[in-house]
Amino acid sequence: MNIIRTLGCGALALTITACGGTAVDRYMPSDDELARFERVTNFDGRVLEIDLPRGDGTRDRFDSVRDEWSSWSYVPPLRNHAGRRWTLGKTTATHVSLVYAVVSWNDDNPTDYLAAGWWLQFPGPYSFRRRLSLLDAEGDAFVDGPELDVFSHPPRLPVAGNATYVGGAGGFYRYRDGGTESGTSAHVEEFSGIMTMTADFSAGTLQGCLGCLGDLVAEREHLYLVLGRPQGEPVVPPTDYELHFGVTDINPNGTFVGADVKVMHPERTVTESSGYWDGRLSNRPDPNGNPRLVAGSSDVTFVEDDASEGQFRSLFTVVGESLTPPVPNLNQ
Repeated sequence: MNIIRTLGCGALALTITACGGTAVDRYMPSDDELARFERVTNFDGRVLEIDLPRGDGTRDRFDSVRDEWSSWSYVPPLRNHAGRRWTLGKTTATHVSLVYAVVSWNDDNPTDYLAAGWWLQFPGPYSFRRRLSLLDAEGDAFVDGPELDVFSHPPRLPVAGNATYVGGAGGFYRYRDGGTESGTSAHVEEFSGIMTMTADFSAGTLQGCLGCLGDLVAEREHLYLVLGRPQGEPVVPPTDYELHFGVTDINPNGTFVGADVKVMHPERTVTESSGYWDGRLSNRPDPNGNPRLVAGSSDVTFVEDDASEGQFRSLFTVVGESLTPPVPNLNQ
């Protein structure tokens, strides 16, 4: 997996027009790039290790003992799993490298774990007086774990039947108002929402939607160190946007890559949508014999009729209905 796969112009491209075009003609990764679902983490129940390939052929390595900047608890999507978040960082005379990761694991079997997060690199030395800015960063997302190892242990996919999955998603929301001058930086905010997905194992396909169940919400849940304090509200918040991912083939090894994406809004006219979603099906079955979860990422851009441009860059983990935690009764 090329860790720089979404980084046209070699940077995170928060100014949506920075690459010299509109949101829909920016770099799109090839299927070959997205098919390299390499394992990049190791976790033994105590120490998290991350080994990330970079676009120049080098690697960035982190571990939660040597490189920890902060750590606190995290509520995972799977029942009977514990969770923790880490911010890991390294500084040199020329750059700052940072990883934000969330990990969930089975306390009785820590090798049963999932890890997901963001890798970012910023030019220049670190200073407590310096606020790290995404405008200067390059980086990408990662999702990993033993049950997502499609090379050594690909899933045994059902040959028939259907499954429904639901879970959390979140990442970066960028929006540039069409009424501002060309080249003006987009407003950048973290967002979260609910991803829904259906699998048709008879046809060997998936389709999904981010924002069809509940609203997409702009909130600082994870990326405090990177984004800093909110600088006002986006001109158009992510609320009411829906990201529809069309029917996508599941590869025999449990991976999928799809470019059939469509952004919808009940009050705004979206004239162009482009991007992709990709991911892996778990090699661990649920009680019904289906993969117990699906994890992946997406990068979707859109243009509206007033020349406004937006982007949703997200990670998602969705679990089968039989594994969804019960909703607590707060009235008892």
